[in-house]
Amino acid sequence: MDISVRRAEPKDRAGAVAAEGKATPRLHYLDAVYEQWVADREGELIVAEADGQIVGVGKFSVVPDGSAWLEALRVPPEHQGQGIGKRFYERFGELARQKGITTMRMYTNIDNVVSKGLAERFGLRLAGTYREGTLDVQAVPGSNTPADFRPVADAGAAAARLMPLAETWAGFTVMNRTFYAISPTLCAAFAADGKVYEDTASGSVIALGARFMPEQALHLALFGGDLPACLDFARQKAAAAGIPKLKCMFSPQAAFIAEALAKYGFTIDPTAYIVMEGHLTD
Repeated sequence: MDISVRRAEPKDRAGAVAAEGKATPRLHYLDAVYEQWVADREGELIVAEADGQIVGVGKFSVVPDGSAWLEALRVPPEHQGQGIGKRFYERFGELARQKGITTMRMYTNIDNVVSKGLAERFGLRLAGTYREGTLDVQAVPGSNTPADFRPVADAGAAAARLMPLAETWAGFTVMNRTFYAISPTLCAAFAADGKVYEDTASGSVIALGARFMPEQALHLALFGGDLPACLDFARQKAAAAGIPKLKCMFSPQAAFIAEALAKYGFTIDPTAYIVMEGHLTD
């Protein structure tokens, strides 16, 4: 089978969405972000074609620290084992080299040995293991802890507040299952997007928001200080905006984060997720 990969176009929407639906019937969001991803000229939404049919889709994104995030790689079951995933990774590498990017990352379910194995074949190695908690905003009233969280818009101030949390969060922060290396550059990007808040009285700080589909969930990327106050603030923000869910991915090393989430009412997914990282050397 002759397989080609290329930048997706608006006309490819139906075929790409159908491929995703077959590949991951319980996790599909491409239709919701398709226009945004097709318009991304810094990154690239990619489709694989064979005999005029779309047989796979994947996204190469550039995140604030200048690394590449490899996401939404979907190949329908009937086309798996035909080298399509390999073609996507070859394209990912080509794009990274063209753009001078030296670090690439992706995530997968810890049990997805095929996805993990493909990433390893192209030099990516395990960089961290994470769990995910989800809160039904309307089901938990919260304690309404008195707090006065204010936006932190200054890049330096945001870095000063958030960087001390890097070790606790094992070096990564997550929004929409997109893993970002915690860095001053990322803190500045979060601040510029209005995603950083602090309560000086309690010494609390939180990075909260969404990379896409904010109407479905807000993501607690980082938080520290008075944890119940942080969670109350996040719940109140979501409730005020009519957003039904809060989500938080965290390292199992931070047992007190898991305990705080569970005590507040978050359901902790028993599945573990892994982030893979590779560095281009030529």
